Amino acid sequence: MLKSRLLVLACLLSLPAAANAQAQNETIFGFGDSAYVYVMSNNITANSVAVLRRNFFGGLDKVGVVATGGAGVGVGTTAPPPDPLGAQNELLLSQDGQWLFAVNAGSNQISTFQVAHGQLRLTGIVSSGGTYPVSLAQRGDMLYVLNSAGHANVTAFHIGRAGNLTEQAHSRRLIGTDAPLVNNQPNVGTTAAQLQFDRDQKWLAVTVKDATAKGFIEMFAVDRQGDLADDPVITPSNDSQPFGFTFDDRDNLVVSEAGGNAVSTYDIGRDGTLRTITESVANGQAATCWLATTGKFVYTSNAGSSTVSGYRLDNAGHLQLMEKSGIAARLPKGAAPTDLKISGDGHSLYVLDPASGSIDTFFVLGDGELVRIDSTPVFPALSGMQGLALK
Repeated sequence: MLKSRLLVLACLLSLPAAANAQAQNETIFGFGDSAYVYVMSNNITANSVAVLRRNFFGGLDKVGVVATGGAGVGVGTTAPPPDPLGAQNELLLSQDGQWLFAVNAGSNQISTFQVAHGQLRLTGIVSSGGTYPVSLAQRGDMLYVLNSAGHANVTAFHIGRAGNLTEQAHSRRLIGTDAPLVNNQPNVGTTAAQLQFDRDQKWLAVTVKDATAKGFIEMFAVDRQGDLADDPVITPSNDSQPFGFTFDDRDNLVVSEAGGNAVSTYDIGRDGTLRTITESVANGQAATCWLATTGKFVYTSNAGSSTVSGYRLDNAGHLQLMEKSGIAARLPKGAAPTDLKISGDGHSLYVLDPASGSIDTFFVLGDGELVRIDSTPVFPALSGMQGLALK
């Protein structure tokens, strides 16, 4: 571990010094807006987004908090904290970096912020088109919202030049679940978790958990105008609770599995059916829910064991654990990590720690090893913090 920390320090010190802290951020991390990280409070009465700036050593400094104008759900009522939304991609930075979109699951709304030099200005708030919005995806000038309770659906919105959202007529697509609210939260073990487009933007994928049976993955075909097919192509998951996912450089689907604490990979057929490449590589941890990839590495956060697992991913989509123990990094006992994201340069991994209300920063070495840099307080401990976005 000492050797790893020295390597990190050497990498940082080898970069040219800058005249001031902001210039240092831009020298190390690219351009101004790429130096910022956004985290959502999910506050039950007044949702908000915290703005954090990446500092010289790769850690984070909290620089502000902006209200969304809507309500979150706090710690929730039907699952043990800190997982009230049961989802990934609750916050989404637009592809051009000009807009940040946030779900307000408690008030069934989507908020839009204008982004300028990392700072946020609330520009609009609209109905999500359903109940309990939990995940967001973008394709061109269209934003897609996953509403996971009630008659769960995907609803499409047009993104205007001023960032304004307009629901598209006849755009709602049911995803086959009917999860009722219990107080202010559905049973997140039986709800949809995420939606995201593949790299070719021909398919919109949705993961759907079913703790009582077999989960499934829905693939909606999308036309040039961004309209979704009336019905999805459905493939049973390798696990009862497919959760977070993304697509690798070859457009293979990489999915975390909360039921078996594992990761599977799939190839997308021309008709949208999924073929398993690697089935359920278990990590021996607990509550493997959130997932992020960078190049040939895959990381999952394991809320039940307060750890992060690492996998190597080859060009064909095959997976292998980095460590036999399944542990790439340990967080403080009881941290219960949730969302995690990797910076665009691939050097930093950020992990939410809702138990303490903090975000933990790790440096990613060339071989995929993780070195913990620091922990930054963001929101009150065990308040329901969810959602993480960065460029």
